[in-house]
Amino acid sequence: MCWGRSLENGLNPKGVSLSGAEGPTIDTSTLADAQEEIARLRRELAVERAARSSNGETSLLLNAEDTSNRTALLEAMLETVPVGVVLADANGQIVHGNSWVERTLRHPVRHSADTESYGEWVSFHADGRQVESHEYPLARVIKDGEDHAELDVHYQRGDGSLFWMRVICEPVRNANGETIGATVALVDIEDEMRLLEEKEILLGEVNHRVKNSLQLVGAILSLQARSAQDEAATLLQAASARVQAISSVHAALYHDDDVRTVEFGSYLHRFCDRLADAFGASARGIALKVDAEPLVLSADKAVPLSLIVNELVTNAFKYAFADDLIGSEGDDHDTSIIVRLASNSDGTFFVEVSDNGVGAGTKSASESFSHDQNMGSSERTGLGTTLTKTLARQLDATITKKQADGWIVRLEFEP
Repeated sequence: MCWGRSLENGLNPKGVSLSGAEGPTIDTSTLADAQEEIARLRRELAVERAARSSNGETSLLLNAEDTSNRTALLEAMLETVPVGVVLADANGQIVHGNSWVERTLRHPVRHSADTESYGEWVSFHADGRQVESHEYPLARVIKDGEDHAELDVHYQRGDGSLFWMRVICEPVRNANGETIGATVALVDIEDEMRLLEEKEILLGEVNHRVKNSLQLVGAILSLQARSAQDEAATLLQAASARVQAISSVHAALYHDDDVRTVEFGSYLHRFCDRLADAFGASARGIALKVDAEPLVLSADKAVPLSLIVNELVTNAFKYAFADDLIGSEGDDHDTSIIVRLASNSDGTFFVEVSDNGVGAGTKSASESFSHDQNMGSSERTGLGTTLTKTLARQLDATITKKQADGWIVRLEFEP
């Protein structure tokens, strides 16, 4: 470009007078020359822009502007969302946090240097243990390579107060699939935890009332059985025992810390103690033994399983032993019923009820089993058999039986 010519001819054109009372006068021919020069300069500028565009310079300028706009939009979005957002680089160093973080946590964003430094974000598990650096979702994503990680923590704010917060983290990857950082969302779940606690209290109260109602029904059935005769009395007592079995599960739900689950191992010990007393096991010389692991079951599994155990143990007490042979002279046989609860190697659970009954009682019980029933009762079409089979289907359980010094019945199911 000829900038000298422009200055000479364009900025100081001939025919412009700076003196005189009437002001400057302009030579029209000179003005035309100036306009022609401006047009020529515009043409040269257009050619220059085209040359730069072909070299990619304009594209770079446009990309830079686009990137700036996108960054502004991202920052606005981070400030708009109603949760905390923290960004970290590929090494786990925290590089950014939106205003929610400082406002809610009541301390500045802590730019932890790496995954070993997250302990400065002080929080606790539900059991009171402090959350360690490697337990935070950000460490699990950056260091362990998880695709998604989250954790509910009792977070300690800058002023020392605590609140429940959910920490959610996912990796950020480039076009090649390489992790270049991670995003963390911090969600206030204080209201959610409060409602959950209220729900637990209500569930506990429901279980307590159900237990009381069932105990009342069981007591009425027992009283009615005392005034009934023969078979009617037997049926009423059986019905009472079944109601008590359900009631005992709800009692356990009410007393446990989690009103939705039962530690079934401990429950079995208490339940079988009551069954032994009801059937006069000690006076008859029959030992009811329980070998149970401390396995936790949900209420919808604990109730039917309790009823099944009630049927199996009741069946053993009634039919596995001949009273005239129990404790007879010269008999050193350890007369017993054993209830087992354990887990299999594949993660399934099983309950097993076995007896070492001898005499006519065992024969009577064994004759009640058939290949299509898998379960025993004094009658093949009795209520106990029907109830047990129905409950087993409810648990989606498999039932096996075998005879070895008495009967062994095993029920396997998913926890």
